[in-house]
Amino acid sequence: MGLPYSLTPYLLVLLLCFLNVSTINSKKRRKQEAGLFGGNFSALYVIGDSLVDPGNNNYLSTLAKANFTPYGFNFEGSIPTGRFSDGKTIADYIAIYYGLPLVPAYMGLSEQQKNNISTGINYASASCGIFPDTGKQVGKCLSMSIQVDLFNQTIEKNLKQKFKIQSELNNHLAESLFMTAIGVNDYSCSGSGYNESTDANSFADKLLNEFWLQIQRMHELGARKFFINNIKPLGCYPNMIANTVPRGSCNEKINRAISIYNVKLRESLSDNTRRQKLSNTSFIYSDYFNFMLGLRGPSSNHVSSNLVNTTSPCCPIFYYKGSIPTCVPRSVPCKAAETYLFFDPFHPTQMANFMYAIQCFQERKICHVVRG
Repeated sequence: MGLPYSLTPYLLVLLLCFLNVSTINSKKRRKQEAGLFGGNFSALYVIGDSLVDPGNNNYLSTLAKANFTPYGFNFEGSIPTGRFSDGKTIADYIAIYYGLPLVPAYMGLSEQQKNNISTGINYASASCGIFPDTGKQVGKCLSMSIQVDLFNQTIEKNLKQKFKIQSELNNHLAESLFMTAIGVNDYSCSGSGYNESTDANSFADKLLNEFWLQIQRMHELGARKFFINNIKPLGCYPNMIANTVPRGSCNEKINRAISIYNVKLRESLSDNTRRQKLSNTSFIYSDYFNFMLGLRGPSSNHVSSNLVNTTSPCCPIFYYKGSIPTCVPRSVPCKAAETYLFFDPFHPTQMANFMYAIQCFQERKICHVVRG
C-alpha cells in the first residue's frame, strides 16, 4: 500500500535531495572506486528514442511530440519541454548522478551554443530506432545512424572550436560518457520489419548488428565509455495490455522477442572478437527490462510500493491516426503522478525514472560494469 497522497510530494522532494546529496558525497569516494560508477566524466552524450528525448522532436515535422501540457508539469518551471513524461527522464538522472548539467536537445541549440557546450548534447528522437526506416510513418525522426552523424558534426563543427589541440579533443571524448537507450520502436513501429510472424532470433541478430555498427562508428570518433540500456518490456505497457486477453495481462510474445535481443546484447558486450575491435572500451549495462517488470509486478521492493497504479497511464490517452499513443493536449492529468508507474501509455513518470536512478546507482541492482 502506498503513502497517503498528502505525503507523496514530500517523499519525492526528500528522495531527490538524497540523490543530490549522495552525488556530492560520492565524489569523495570516486578516487578510491574503480570502473564507470566512480568516474568523473567531462560530458554526457545521449543516443536514444522517446524515453530520453529532451525535445529534439519539437523541431521536426512529426506527430511524435510532447511539447504540450500536461507533459512537463513536474519539470523545472512546470513547462512541457518535449520530454515524454511529467518531469525528468532517466538521462536527466544520469547527468545528475555524475554532477553534470541536464543535457540539452541538439535540435534546439544555436551554432553559438553548440560551440560553447562541452558538457554533452542529447540527440535522442521519439519514434525512431536502430533501423533507419523505423518510425518514419508518423513523420521525420532521427534514427540511430543519423544521431551518430550529428555527433560527428558536433565534433567537426563545434568541439574542434572548443578544443584546438587534437590531444585535448581526444581526451575530452575518451573521458565522456555515451549513453544509448534505443531499440523498442524497432519492435513496435510499422516499417521496422517486425511483426508476430517474424523470426525473433533472426530479427534480434540483424538489429544487434546494426546497433554495433553505430557503436563502432562512435568508437572511431573517440568514444570509449558507454552506458547501454537494454529494451523495455513493451508487452506490459498500457498501450499493449489494453488489447490483451485477459485484459491487463502482458503480451508475452513481444516480451520474449525483446528478451532474446536483450540477452544477445548483454552477451555481445563481453564478446572477445567484438571487443578486440573496440580497444580500451568499457560499458555499463543497464537492465531496464527487468527494472520495469519489477515495478509493475507484485514483487516490487519497499521503495516502489508507493506506485499504487502500475497499469494505467496518468494522463488521458489520445491516438494520432491510431498509431502514436500520447496524452490528450491540454488535458487534466491524474492528481498524484508520483503514485503512477506510467505517465502516458508508452512512457514512465518522473517518479519511476527516479527509482531507476536509485536502483542503478545507489543499490547497483540493475546496472553493472562490463570491462574490455
